[in-house]
Amino acid sequence: MTALFTISGIVVKGNQLGRKLGFPTANLDLPDASRFHHLTGVYAATVELEGVNFPGMAAIGFRPTLNQPSFTVEINIFDFSRDIYGEDITIRFLERIRDEIRFSSLEELVKQMKQDEVECRKILSVLFNPDTNTQ
Repeated sequence: MTALFTISGIVVKGNQLGRKLGFPTANLDLPDASRFHHLTGVYAATVELEGVNFPGMAAIGFRPTLNQPSFTVEINIFDFSRDIYGEDITIRFLERIRDEIRFSSLEELVKQMKQDEVECRKILSVLFNPDTNTQ
């Protein structure tokens, strides 16, 4: 599966809301983030860390449900719990699954994220061995 596009960067601490919602994310520090503004949405993606690829669900955008003024690139790495702050990662965006949209509540957002996760896992299942989550 060929990537639509790839973004690399250093993992930085976000506001950690994803963790509270059940979807912890690795947030990228991107000094030139404005060049990615036209790519907003949710994607099935892989993340490369220390030469190993992991499946995940990535989001690019302004997080309209949270009324956040800043642009973010973040990925929820499936079945992953390591602390990777300060690590250099590469996200490969493989398939766009939906637009970035504003939800009426955090509960509605979480409900949609659960559906997004199912869709991303289905898309990525052809790439990953479910026993090891590596390529």
